[in-house]
Amino acid sequence: MAEQRLRAHFVADPIELPDGRRVRVSAYPDGSIRFSVDGLPYVLTEAYLSGNPETDKAIVKLSPGRQGSAAAYNYVEELAKRNHA
Repeated sequence: MAEQRLRAHFVADPIELPDGRRVRVSAYPDGSIRFSVDGLPYVLTEAYLSGNPETDKAIVKLSPGRQGSAAAYNYVEELAKRNHA
């Protein structure tokens, strides 16, 4: 049987970034958290997910770009394409 998708028990209002992209955060009953970001593609460039839960915080950093390449360069390139289109 296929695993049923958990329904979020909390969904924060979207955060609009200065360039118009939106970030959404959802929390689930099993303790998981989901981040949804407009404006693909992104590359995971930083993640601190383990440590002492009493003193540490989880950090996830996504950078715009294409997988396997310099994220910042690709983002600037993509913006230039959008501006000329």
